[in-house]
Amino acid sequence: MTPAARLQAAADILDQLSGTRATAEAVLKQWGQVNRYAGSKDRRAIADRVYRCLRGRQRLLWAMELGEKSPGQGRALVLASLSLIDGLPIEEIDALFSGGGYAPKPLTAQERERLVAGEGEAPAWVTTGLPEFVVSRFEHQFGKDWTAEATALMLPRAPIDLRVNSAKTTRDAMIAALEAEGLAPQPTPFSKYGIRLAAEPPPNLAKLDIYQSGQIEIQDEGSQLAAFIAGAGLLPGASKVVDFCAGGGGKTLALAQMMDGNGEIYACDVVEKRLKAIEPRLIRAGASAHFMHFFDPDDTAQLELLKGADLVLVDAPCSGSGTWRRHPEEAHRLNEAKVADLHTLQTQILDRAAQCVKVGGRLVYVTCSVLDDENARTADAFEAAHPNYDALPIHTLLENSSLFIDHAARLTKLAKGHRLSLTSHKTQTDGFFIAAYTRIQ
Repeated sequence: MTPAARLQAAADILDQLSGTRATAEAVLKQWGQVNRYAGSKDRRAIADRVYRCLRGRQRLLWAMELGEKSPGQGRALVLASLSLIDGLPIEEIDALFSGGGYAPKPLTAQERERLVAGEGEAPAWVTTGLPEFVVSRFEHQFGKDWTAEATALMLPRAPIDLRVNSAKTTRDAMIAALEAEGLAPQPTPFSKYGIRLAAEPPPNLAKLDIYQSGQIEIQDEGSQLAAFIAGAGLLPGASKVVDFCAGGGGKTLALAQMMDGNGEIYACDVVEKRLKAIEPRLIRAGASAHFMHFFDPDDTAQLELLKGADLVLVDAPCSGSGTWRRHPEEAHRLNEAKVADLHTLQTQILDRAAQCVKVGGRLVYVTCSVLDDENARTADAFEAAHPNYDALPIHTLLENSSLFIDHAARLTKLAKGHRLSLTSHKTQTDGFFIAAYTRIQ
C-alpha cells in the first residue's frame, strides 16, 4: 500500500469506529482480515495512525472546528494529525491527498484554511484529551496535579505488562526467555511477578511458547496488584474465594496463583460467554475454578451457593476510565448519565456480594476507573448501608502480601486508610481503585 492509501484506510476505520461499540483493536483486526492485501507493515502503520488520531481526538477536532457528532471525522482527524502531530507542511499533505489511485480526495478550500490556521488556543479539556464533562472531576480529585494525571492517562501509549505464573516458572526465567525473542523486558515496580514490555513495537505474545504453555499472562500491573492486595494466598487452606464479577478472568487467574491449589475459587458473571473464555486460560495456567453464570443476579438460590466465603472480590462493572491509555476510543463514548447508571449498578452488586461473606471474612471492591463517582462515592454508599462491615486498612493487606508485592511502603503512602487509588501518573499502571472491608457481624 502507498502512504496515501494507508491514510485513507485509517480514515475509513476511524469512521467505522464512530458507529460501533467495538474496540479499536477489534475493528483494526477485522479490517486486516477483510483486506488481506495489506501486509504487516501496512497494518502496523494504519493502526499507528488510528491510535494517534484517537489519542489526540479532542485537539484534532478542535483544530478542524468540528464537534463530537460531526460527520466525516475520520478524514478530518487524519488531516489534522498530519499537520499537528507529524508536523507536515501543507505542501506534503497536498501531495498525499491527491485523489489519485487509492489516495484520499484532494483538500477542500475549508480544510486547507483550517490546516493553515492551526489549532489556536484551546481549552484544557481539549489539550489533555479528556471528555469535557470529566475535566471538572479531575480538577476536584487531583487538584494541581490534574493535568499531569489527565496527560498520563490519555496521551501516551501504555506498555504491555505480563504476570508470571509462579506455579510453572520464575520471573528471571521469563525475562531471559523474552530477551531471547529479541524483546527488552523489565521487572514491574511493584508486582513481584510482573514484567513490562515497551508498547512499540507490539509483540505477538500469543504465538510464544511461554504464553501457550501458561507461563505468562497479559495483565496490567495495576490489575495484578488489585488481586494480590485482596490477599487470597494468606487465607486458611480450605478457604472459599469468590470472584464475583470475573469478566475475562485475569484476576481469577491471579487469585488462583496466590492460592496455589488450596481452597476453592468461584468465578461468577452475568455473561456466560465471559466465563467460557476463562476456562482455557485456567487450563493453560494449570489452575481450576468453579463457574457460576448469573442468569438472574437476584436469584437467592445462586447466592446461597456462594455464602460463607472467606474472600469476595468485586471487580465491578465500571466506565473503564482507568484504561483509556489502552482504549482511547472509550473515552468519547462515556457520558454523565452512564456514569450515574454505573454507580447505581455498583451499589447493587456490592449489596449482593456482601451477603456472601462469612463473619470475619473479607470483601474487596475494585474498579478500573479513576472517577470518584464510581470509586469513593460507591464506597461511601456501601459503608452507609452496611454497618456490619469494618474498614480494613490497606497497609495491613500490603504488609501481608509481601510475597507478591514489592515496595509496599510506596503504595501505603498513596492509600487513604482502607482505600487505594492507582493512576497512570502516580504508579505508571492503569487506573484502579481498591477498597477493603471485614465483615464483623
